[in-house]
This record gives sequence, structure tokens and C-alpha cells, in this order.
Amino acid sequence: MSLISNHDSHIQPLVIARQFDDIDTCAKVINPFGTANQLTPGHFVGNVNFADFRGLKFIHITSNQAVTLRGPKSPNDVTFATMLPANQTQVLSHGCPIKTQDIFGFDPTGETNIITGKDSHIVIARLNLRVFQSFAEQMGYNLGLNFLRQNLIRFHPSSLRHLRAYYQQITQILIGEPSLLMQPQMQSLIVEDFLPLLINTLGKSAQGNQHRIKTFRRYSIVKKAEEIAQSYSDRPLTLKQLCDELGTSSSALCYSFQDIFGISPIAYLKIQRFNGVRRTLRDADPQITTVMQVAHKWGFCSTGHFCRDYKQMFGELPSETLQVIPNKSCELAYPI
Repeated sequence: MSLISNHDSHIQPLVIARQFDDIDTCAKVINPFGTANQLTPGHFVGNVNFADFRGLKFIHITSNQAVTLRGPKSPNDVTFATMLPANQTQVLSHGCPIKTQDIFGFDPTGETNIITGKDSHIVIARLNLRVFQSFAEQMGYNLGLNFLRQNLIRFHPSSLRHLRAYYQQITQILIGEPSLLMQPQMQSLIVEDFLPLLINTLGKSAQGNQHRIKTFRRYSIVKKAEEIAQSYSDRPLTLKQLCDELGTSSSALCYSFQDIFGISPIAYLKIQRFNGVRRTLRDADPQITTVMQVAHKWGFCSTGHFCRDYKQMFGELPSETLQVIPNKSCELAYPI
């Protein structure tokens, strides 16, 4: 089975670089089914470098702000992500802390659930699930759904050295010399080299002794708290109310949110509501909608405090968000 279906040397691979100032547009090109929220204050800047060789896709993602990205995956694809060691910003996947020697995100039956710190660098290889499993079988490895559902493997640094170096080389080309990826010879070389290297690295790991990577001990508390908070999106939620519904102490809840997000639970829930306001304002018609109509819908009452805090969070006034017409030209014409 060929990785590149209906290969034609006269057809150029798709290579795109985009910068986004809107987190929702950026999230949609990474995962069309997902949604993202900004966690840290300031103007958002996200960069996506993308190459598609008609079967094998590479995506390099950076964000200047801490974000959450969640949503269902395509059941037909499998994604292998790693964190580049540009800095040691925290990245979590389903509550598991991601290290630079990890490959993660490859469970096609689960959802995307990623939390990144500021200035994170993540690089993804994505390909058709059936193609991946067929190549694995040809190479003598059983990398079926049972293997993929673990979603994260932590390698010994020496075991991941060659694969990580390949991810880094692809990323450097995507950023510095994307024109090289337009050459059919380079395209074929990458396809023929990368997939066997990926499968061999994963296959050897599968044959060894796997140890379960644990989530943060308090991650389950955070998940339950988020579920409860959804029913309070239109009205304030106090720390006492949240603790009472969770049946936990305020100290345990605060430690949990500090571990996962680096902020207090009330600060996090307020940030979530601000993201809801911003999303609603961007989709609203400024001719028939006012800022405070939207703010009241999301449980904000004080006009002055709301506008001040909103600008601190997103780097613009809510009235500016309401007037913005999304720049459709910034969106990728091809779904990642």
C-alpha cells in the first residue's frame, strides 16, 4: 500500500504558513472539530506551519498564550505529536504532563484534550489510520487499537533520538526553507524515511515493558469542577458552591487548579466565561447586539469592571471585538 495515493509527480504538495490573531480560527485549522480557550492575558498570536504530502501531514504549532484545545478527532486519522524543547513550558494531554521524550495524542477513539503553557511548540505528524496499520503489519508490528488507545508513550531519550531529530528537521524546513518541501524528490524522501522510522520506534516500544503514565492526582477533581461550572455559565459561581457540589475542601480544589492551570478555580472559571463572551461577540451582529447584552448573558454585571478585565484578558475592548468581521482570508483553504 502506498502512503501517497494516486501519486503524480506533477502535483505539488501543499505547504502553508499562517499567523492568527484569533484563537478560534487557529484552533479550527488544527482540529476542525475542536474548540480552544485562551488562559493567559494578552493579545493572542498563533502560528501554524503545515505541509501535506497527500497522505502524510506535518503541522508545527506555536502560541504565545497558554491555551486549552478540546474536541473530537477524525476517526479515520491517527496523530503523533511531540513537544519541541524550545523551552520547558508545561503541556498536558488528558491530565498527563508531557515531556520532551513523549509521543502523544494517537488514540483515534478519544478526544483531543490539550493544555499548553505560554510559548509552547508542538509538532504533529498525521496520517490515515488504515495506512498506518497496514504499514505496521508489513513491518511485523501489532500496533492496533489496543496499542493506540494508550495515547501516550514515554521513551528513553536514546530510543526516541532519531525520530525526534526527524521531527526537528521537518520543523526547521517548514519554518526556514518551506520551498524545499515543494520539490517532489524531497517529498518522496520524507515519506519513505519517516513512516518506517515512526513505526519502528513505536513497534520496539510496544514490544518492551510499558509503564502507565499517570495523570495529575487531582485531575479528576478539575474535570468534575468544569462539568459543574458549565451549568453556571450565565451566573456567578462561588468557591463555596463549587466545593459543596464537589464534596471537597477549598484547599484541595485550589491545589488542583494550581497544579493543572497555574491559577485559582474562580480565576479559571472567570476566564472561561470571558472566552465565551468573546466567541459570542465575534459571531454577533453589531447592528442588533450590544456588548452588555452579551456580558449579562455570561453572568457579568458591572460594565466598568467587565470592560477593563476583558481588555486586560484579550488586549482589546469588547466593543472592538463586536465590530470585527472575521478575516476569512486568514483561514487555511485546506483542512488540517
